[in-house]
Amino acid sequence: MNAMNDNKLERPASLAEEVAAAIRDAIIEGEFAFGESLSEARLSSWLGVSKTPIREALSVLGKEGLIETFPHRGAFVFSLTYEDIKQLCDFRIKLETLALESSLAHRSDQLKVELAEICSKMRQVHDEENFKEYVKLDHKFHDVFFNNCENKYFVQAYDLVNGKVAAIRTHLSKGHLRTNLSLVEHEEICAALIDGRTSTARAILKRQILRGVKTYRELVSDDDRGGR
Repeated sequence: MNAMNDNKLERPASLAEEVAAAIRDAIIEGEFAFGESLSEARLSSWLGVSKTPIREALSVLGKEGLIETFPHRGAFVFSLTYEDIKQLCDFRIKLETLALESSLAHRSDQLKVELAEICSKMRQVHDEENFKEYVKLDHKFHDVFFNNCENKYFVQAYDLVNGKVAAIRTHLSKGHLRTNLSLVEHEEICAALIDGRTSTARAILKRQILRGVKTYRELVSDDDRGGR
């Protein structure tokens, strides 16, 4: 029986899953703007597929919160009000702090090794001015809390907002000065954890997340905040 389990074949991704992945990546990487209209015809032409997998993909992304669909108007990339951002950041602070503490309790050494490796890569791509890769590593840094927390409910809760957080991070991180500060904060969190200064690490993490609220307010106009 064990030999049979070892030989399980992985199910290939369906066309709809591939389409969803492509659209998801485009949203997260900022190729589509918040609130941008995504017509089935446009997406079909862009990806070279029929409208059927497009509809299925949009349904999946809708459940992830990345797409909003309105009757008689179609699908749009999600958009957030200023109040939405405040609530999301409050959720992140509480959840990421819990995941961090759980990771320290269950897989402390692994957590610190992974964070140190990511910080090293972040420093490298930052110096190379590779913004796109830097943002990916930024997101991966926070994922490490959940990869090591040994609590599936924390992970499931994080998955509810993971895509949105990634897209917002791309939007808010643009600009050399912002990535400078981001890099310093990530390195400080990592160093504090390695030195056993857990409360310091938590404080920096909270400050970093809360800064997203202020940055968002600076980046969007009053008209943008209210949605469509």
